Amino acid sequence: MQSPQAEIEVRAPDTVLGDEVSLSQAISNLLGNAVKFVAPGVKPVIKVWSETREDRVRLWVQDNGIGINPAHHEKLFRMFQRLNNNPTYQGTGIGLAIVRKAVERIGGTVGTETGANGGSRFWIELKKG
Repeated sequence: MQSPQAEIEVRAPDTVLGDEVSLSQAISNLLGNAVKFVAPGVKPVIKVWSETREDRVRLWVQDNGIGINPAHHEKLFRMFQRLNNNPTYQGTGIGLAIVRKAVERIGGTVGTETGANGGSRFWIELKKG
């Protein structure tokens, strides 16, 4: 069982256009996964930041977790896609599908990449507010 303590650094000064409930749901799922999918005994370290890209803002959530094989990135946001069958990591495979639907509902896009030093980097891109 993972310790409930995590180190979270947030530097996201940009504003976006979107529904507060949908965006909160998406970010909550990403943060929940960042805390949940770390190796046993490792303190979750999460960084959240935003960057402006012309008329859009990209919000990043980076973790020090177990990472995701790039070969699985395409199916990651599909319903009931559990990529880790290890019983250490609980889940139903719907969290990232919910993130995708919530972000699409407010006109955005979502994606991921493997972190340079392991872990994962997820992004949500929305219209600038």
